[in-house]
Amino acid sequence: MPGAILAAVLFLSAFVNAAESATNSEPAYKADWRWVKGAVFVPTKDVNEAQQWDQYDPVINDRELHYASVYGINCVRVYLHYYVYLKNKKALLNNIEDFLKRADKYGIKTEFVFFDDCWNQPDESMLSPNYQYPAPLPGVHNSRWLVSPGEEVRGHYADHKARLKAYVQDIVNAHKADPRIAFWESYNEPNKSDQTRQLLADAQAWIHETGTQIPVTATGREFAGDPYSDFLSWHEYGGYAYTGTPESLCTECMNRSGQTVPGVVQHFRGKTGFIVWELGIGRDNCRFSWDNNREHPRKDEPTMPFHGIVYPDGHPWSIDDVKALLGEERFAQAPLFTVEYYKDASFSELAKKSVTPIIDFDLGDDAGTGSPDASAGVPNNNFSVRWTGTIRPPADGKYTFYIDGDNQAKVFLKSELVLEKTASEHKQASKKINLAGRQPVEIKIEYIHLAGDASLHLSWAGPGLSKQILLPVNAGKSD
Repeated sequence: MPGAILAAVLFLSAFVNAAESATNSEPAYKADWRWVKGAVFVPTKDVNEAQQWDQYDPVINDRELHYASVYGINCVRVYLHYYVYLKNKKALLNNIEDFLKRADKYGIKTEFVFFDDCWNQPDESMLSPNYQYPAPLPGVHNSRWLVSPGEEVRGHYADHKARLKAYVQDIVNAHKADPRIAFWESYNEPNKSDQTRQLLADAQAWIHETGTQIPVTATGREFAGDPYSDFLSWHEYGGYAYTGTPESLCTECMNRSGQTVPGVVQHFRGKTGFIVWELGIGRDNCRFSWDNNREHPRKDEPTMPFHGIVYPDGHPWSIDDVKALLGEERFAQAPLFTVEYYKDASFSELAKKSVTPIIDFDLGDDAGTGSPDASAGVPNNNFSVRWTGTIRPPADGKYTFYIDGDNQAKVFLKSELVLEKTASEHKQASKKINLAGRQPVEIKIEYIHLAGDASLHLSWAGPGLSKQILLPVNAGKSD
C-alpha cells in the first residue's frame, strides 16, 4: 500500500468517537497515535514562528516538506501566532490552506499550536506592515522565539478575549472536518498561573464550540494541559525514562545532550508516536543548547547540533538519523544524491559525506547557517560541493538542464561535461542534451562558492516535462 494511503488509513482508524471531557485528568477520547513519526516544522530561513507566517514563503515550505517526506516524517507540528492573525487575518488563513495542500501532497499530516508560554515576549511593533524581523542572536538557543499571545495580551484578557476566540475559531472553522489535520494543540507548555489556566479552558471550549471532531490537546505532565485535553500529550527530554501509552502522544523530544534520533525511534517504537524538535537546522538557532542563552552565548559552532535533523540544503546532520526514521530497507531504496562537502574551493579538503534529495538551496550569509554544514567545519565562504547520483529521463528526446547559482558550477552526464557556469555573479546557465527515455544516467554536479549568499538550483525540462527541480532516482530501483 502506498505510504500516503497507509498514513491516511492509520489516521482515520485512530479516531474513535468518545465523550468530551474538559476537566478529567483521564480524557474519554481514545485514539492510537503509534503511527506518528513527526517533527516540529519551522522553515530554516525563519527566526521564529511569527516570521514563518508573516513572511510565508511557499517555495521553501514546499522544499522542506519534501525533505521531511523523503526522510520518513509523516506529521509536522506547526506553531501559529496571535499577532500574525491580528496583522493580516486573510493572508494567514490563505497561507495555512496553502501549507496544508503542500503537506498533504507529500502524505504529511499537520497539527497546529495556537498558544505558547515559551521564550521571548512579542513586541507590538510586529503589527507594523514594514516590520523587519531581527537576525538571530549569535550563539543563543532559540534566540527570537516568541510567546503567544504574550503578557501584554494576557494582562488585558477581557479586552482581547473576543479577538483571541476569533483567532482560534476562524482557523478551526476553516478546517473543522479537514482530514489533513491530525489534531489541534491549544497550548504548548502552559504554565500553571491563573491567567494561563483561564486561556487553556477557554481555548479548548472555543475549539469544541465549532463542532469539530478533530481532538485538541495541550502539553501535560509537568505542565498544566492535562485537564484541558481530549487526549494526553507530554514532552520527553529527560533521556528515555517515559514511554506513555498508544492513546497519548509525545509532542516534543530529542535533544542531543541526552537523546538521539535513533534512540528516540527505538524508545517509542510500538509504544506511542513522537514528534522531534525539529526538522530543520536553521536560523531559529536551536542547534545551540538550552545553556547557550543571552548571558552565556556559545562562541563557536557546535560540532553536534542540539536539535534538528536536516540542513537547509537537504542533507541530514547524520545519515544514521535518516536510517532510523526510514528503516534500513527504505533508506536503501530512497531517491537520493550522494554529496561531499569540502572546506576549500578546490575539492581538496573533504569535510563530510552525506546524502540529499535535491540540489535546490539558498543559504544566505548568516554566521553558521551561511555554510551548508558548519558542524563539519565547512566555512561560510570559499567552499566546494560535489553531488553524484542517477537520473532517469521519462521519454526519448531533448532535455534542457538549468543550473542557477551564485558562482561556478558544472554538470556532468556519464562523466562528460555537458554544462558549465563560469560567471561569478548569480545567474542561470542552460544546455539541451539528447537522452534515451527510461534509461538510468549517471550525473555529477560540482559547485564552488567564494563569498556572499550561497545558492544553487538544478532543474530540467523535456518531453512532457515542464521545468522543475531535478530529482534523482535510486539506481537499483525497478520502474
